[in-house]
Amino acid sequence: MQSDESSDDSSLLIRDILIHVVNHPDAKDTVVGIHKFWLSAHSAHQSGNKVRDALEYLAEQKRWLTKKSAGAALTLYGLDKDRLDEVKKFLGV
Repeated sequence: MQSDESSDDSSLLIRDILIHVVNHPDAKDTVVGIHKFWLSAHSAHQSGNKVRDALEYLAEQKRWLTKKSAGAALTLYGLDKDRLDEVKKFLGV
């Protein structure tokens, strides 16, 4: 079971990712690139595994992100533009 702090960190991480794609709807990047360039200082301390888990959740369960293979071991994540309004509603923007 996650602690409240861990849950808050995950929520902030998800919000950071979604804010980035709303502000940059054509952005696509790997887990490493998203971890390095998309996250605020509040979320940048998260592990790569937590970033990957958040991206998988947003792509597989929420379907707010797309997920495309870019070679044998790389996956690119980006906004599913058909769901932009849904994401904005979630963020309250």
